[in-house]
Order: sequence, then structure tokens, then C-alpha cells
Amino acid sequence: MTHPSVEPTQAFDLDYSIHDCPFDRRLDTQFLNRRIDEVMVRESKARGGRALDVACGLGKLAVNLREHGTESWGLDPSHEMLGLSRWVYPPEQLILVRGIAESLPFRDGTFDRIVCQGSLDHFVEPQAFMREAARVLCPGGRLVIALSNYESLSCRLGRLLYRLAVDLLRRPQPPHRPYWQPPPDHYHKGDVSFVRQLGGDRLRLARCYGISLLWLLYYWDSTLGSLPRPLADAIVVALDRIAHRAPGLADMIISVWQPRAQQEPR
Repeated sequence: MTHPSVEPTQAFDLDYSIHDCPFDRRLDTQFLNRRIDEVMVRESKARGGRALDVACGLGKLAVNLREHGTESWGLDPSHEMLGLSRWVYPPEQLILVRGIAESLPFRDGTFDRIVCQGSLDHFVEPQAFMREAARVLCPGGRLVIALSNYESLSCRLGRLLYRLAVDLLRRPQPPHRPYWQPPPDHYHKGDVSFVRQLGGDRLRLARCYGISLLWLLYYWDSTLGSLPRPLADAIVVALDRIAHRAPGLADMIISVWQPRAQQEPR
């Protein structure tokens, strides 16, 4: 049962490509990606239940959830990403559906878990997605969102260093987009204030915390690379613990939502 929530004339991002996905081997990026995988699986697994990965891309998260006993579904608007996912993963590992987050093509109460990793700021109308998520969640269900924070400590320092270099030192502006500036295919700027106002009257925020500090900051990766690997690893782990308690400064914000008037599932 589909409940359209937005006007069909709006410009949805229907052509997301594998070429739009950033790949790099930076130590801080590897740590961040590993932590996101760990946290999303921990927050989202529902053994014997059913999970939907919204804007699933290749579907890696949904497949990881399946390995923990969860029936996994993936939804994405991009023909290319769905085609690649079907090529990478056998059909018994992941059920794929083409659709948009603002109008989920599922019946009420279909899923025990809904996950959305790194995609919410691509949605035309996030509030419509939140309403749809509340509708298709089972009683006692859980929505887990991971969102890049463009007001992180790294972004704030990056903007400051950029202004110092361009305005005071008269350095030329770089030809590429600065990492602290949201890409053009983002309809919204992710930060804590944006996250906290998402719930509306259907979902309540059960908890919100951060992952990682200083990701992508200028010279940070080279600084880590100059240190002995055990020391570099210890530093990023210590910063991650700080980020957990300070989501407004963290590189990635994790928010866990439940339908209102329901108790936290165990």
C-alpha cells in the first residue's frame, strides 16, 4: 500500500551512480567507515525480524544485517545502483525494490527496523520520509539514521583554515569543492539541529550520538600517517569516544527513533 507524500514534480535524485561514491584509503576514512558499519548493525539488527535499508546503494548494510539473522530489504531510486547490487549480491541475500524514501511502497507495519545511512540529506522532503518510516514500522520498531555533520569540528576548523589561507595569505582558491561544503546533490545541510527537528508528531528521538572527530581535516591524515600505527589507532579511538558524547562536533551523527508512545525495544 503506497502513501504518496510529496508532489511528483519535485526533482528527486533518481540517477545516483557508483561514480558519485567517494573512495579513499585515508586512515581516518577507514576508521569512520568501519565504525559506521559496526554501529548501524548493532543498532539495527533484529534477529528473526525484517529490516529495510532506505537509499541502500549497493546494499552492503542490508546484507550485513542478514548475516545477523534479519530478513533484509533494500530500496533505492537509482537503476544503476540496483543493477550493481543485483550483480554483487545473490537474490537470496537481499530483496531489492525501486522507489523513493518519501513514498515507501509497503504496507503499514511491514518492518521491524528501518535504516538510512548517509542519504537523508539527499531527500527532497525528509519529513515525508520520517512519516513514511513511522507508518511502515511495526509496533516496537526502530528507525536508525546515520548522517554526515557539516557543522562538525573538522568542518568548522576547515572553514577557518580556508579563510585564513585565502583572505590573509592570499592563497588561490582550490578548484575543487571544499570538504566542509555540502555537495550540490544534497538538498539539506546535515547537523544536529537538523536531526533533532526531524521526528514530528509520529517519531520520538530515543538517542543521538556521534562517531569520529577530525575526519578530512587538512593535514590530519598525514599527521596520523607520520605516527606509529598503534599510536594513530589509539588517537582516533579516543577521539571517537569524545564524539560519542558530543554529536554536534562529531563527523557523523547517529540518531535512533521510535514511534511515539512505545517503549524502547531490547
